[in-house]
Amino acid sequence: MTAARNPVTTVGVQRTPRHLYYFNGAGPWPGVTTVTDVLDKPALTKWHRTQVAEAAIRHAERLIVDRDAGDVDAAVAYLLNLRNEGTEGRDRGTRIHAALESVLRREPYALDPRDEPAVAGARAWLNTRGVRPIEVEAFLINETAGYGGTCDLIAEIDGETWLLDWKTSKTVAWPSGQVYDEMRLQLAAYAHAEFSAKVGDPERYPIPAITRFGIVPVTDGGTKLYEAAVTDEDWTTFRACLWIHGWRSKHLARAPRRCAMTADFLLPPLVDRSDVAAQAKRTGVAS
Repeated sequence: MTAARNPVTTVGVQRTPRHLYYFNGAGPWPGVTTVTDVLDKPALTKWHRTQVAEAAIRHAERLIVDRDAGDVDAAVAYLLNLRNEGTEGRDRGTRIHAALESVLRREPYALDPRDEPAVAGARAWLNTRGVRPIEVEAFLINETAGYGGTCDLIAEIDGETWLLDWKTSKTVAWPSGQVYDEMRLQLAAYAHAEFSAKVGDPERYPIPAITRFGIVPVTDGGTKLYEAAVTDEDWTTFRACLWIHGWRSKHLARAPRRCAMTADFLLPPLVDRSDVAAQAKRTGVAS
């Protein structure tokens, strides 16, 4: 286990396949999306349930055979094994992200025919909005808090600096237009990173001052920008998630050097209510 945690390189940034981050040999630190996995995600839960229900309909005959044979466990196991069918969405997301990275870097790329409508729509959106990329697929690190992340795009649009996150899911916001909570927390975490890092480069690079935030779903039906109202409360909530993640993984107890965070850093101090309590006692009003 110890060898697996050691960075391959001690120079610059490294992201492992499990999305653990190292910088100049320090780490590992969890990735932003891993940290927000501690949250309940109603939209994602609904999607998972829908996937199971649709799989049950597609394979109803097979499930009925197992049920009629009295082997309910086999039917359940078969249905659970169908989870791998859901990897297509993740694979598609990876492909589209890679294609858009190449587009923004003006590099050649091979495009899966299945992704052509989505990527064409994204390119049209980039051109229409006059997006000027500043950072593309940037590795962002916060050594003090102990996390890393990969930001899809920092760009200038109409004279303002946007921090943008591509999404290939069909929905990214509630009917009100407010983007999902975990997406705002991810943006808050990226914005509060201490520096940008590069592979094989020991330097810490400054991150442009972000003025606006957005989630950009890229689908076959087109590309649209949803502005995200990222607040200080979102940053506080992300730090709470980071604390919970560390507690769950025993991250602080096993290897304190991985995360220098303290409770005072993660969460604002409790309000001193001694005066309020004393006043309540004098007046007989509960505090």
